[in-house]
Amino acid sequence: MRMILASTIGGPMVLTLRLIGVWPDSSCKFLQRVAWTMTMVTSQLFQYWYLFTHIGSDTLEDLMNSMSLCLSNSLLFLKMSILWINGRIFYNMLTTMVEDWDECTTALKTRMMTNKAVLSRRFSKYTIGVYTGCLVFFWTSGILSQRSAELSVETGRQLIVRMELPFEYNASPLFEIVQIVQFLLQFTCALLAGMLNALIVTLILHIAGQIDIMCYELMEIPAVADKRDLSRIVALRAVVNRHQRIIAFADSVEDVFCYMALVQFFSNTAVICFLGFVIVTLLGTDEGNVVLVKVIPYYAVVNLEAFVICFTGEYLNSKSKSITQAAYDSLWYELEPTESRLLLLLLVKSQRQLSITIGKFMDLSLESFTGILKTSASYMSVLHAMY
Repeated sequence: MRMILASTIGGPMVLTLRLIGVWPDSSCKFLQRVAWTMTMVTSQLFQYWYLFTHIGSDTLEDLMNSMSLCLSNSLLFLKMSILWINGRIFYNMLTTMVEDWDECTTALKTRMMTNKAVLSRRFSKYTIGVYTGCLVFFWTSGILSQRSAELSVETGRQLIVRMELPFEYNASPLFEIVQIVQFLLQFTCALLAGMLNALIVTLILHIAGQIDIMCYELMEIPAVADKRDLSRIVALRAVVNRHQRIIAFADSVEDVFCYMALVQFFSNTAVICFLGFVIVTLLGTDEGNVVLVKVIPYYAVVNLEAFVICFTGEYLNSKSKSITQAAYDSLWYELEPTESRLLLLLLVKSQRQLSITIGKFMDLSLESFTGILKTSASYMSVLHAMY
């Protein structure tokens, strides 16, 4: 995996994949997966236990806020589980990426792939900054709300991440220890969530780089060739083989990420609805200013998360259309009949647009992103009317 480490996937993403036991040469992958499963299941159990035991006693705003965080953590655990189940497919994709880089024999092809790799690594860095900033706002506002609130003796001190723990934690220093453990867990989860979103962007950008190389090869097919010169038919066969590899790689991405997109579609819809309800309810209230500092960045990140995955599907679909356009713009009218059959095969296959689906029943696109926002707004208006 040397070439991937050096060119395609940046260091933070490699560290993330090693941390969850997905990177091929990671040690103790089984123990890492067991540890993550126990940690996430235990944390989720305590969070949902709090929700079930405080229905009717907490305010609706607090319940919606806690439910949003529960759903986000559940989404992360489901994503990791899907990646573990499809580990062999993911390893094959990494191998294909190494082979694609090895085939970049010219400076122009290398530059095309490097541009996509640089863009991918920049996106990973920005993702780390955005998710870390959101967590800092979330935790800072939680601490401020704790100190400013007048808590009764019966209520006691409340954890920033609401949990129903099987032991008393209000006394110091146990309360502070629990808070620190929660912060470390949520910080790690935020980085994992950001890197898993950046992973699909990296894979789609790799496909885009291969499509750019393929379109360049189509346009560079020799215009003149005699019957003894096989350079043109060799170039056509190379283009067709590259197209088949692109289709196979895109199908592998689809197999791994379609169900991730499905759970993220429903989770983001619910979280945007709940957080939107909290924002609308607390706007204009005196006690809501501190809470809004925590909720608004979280709301923006969830919307950004939904937009990124939908935009990657839209980008892949539009990028695949350039293959057909490049084939039409090539010198197809100067090809021999045996050569034109190869180009015809490519044209037929390129009619099937590459895409990432939501559970294999709906394409990821900007239209699906607007659907998420519309559905969330509809449910939010219903909750606000009931409130």
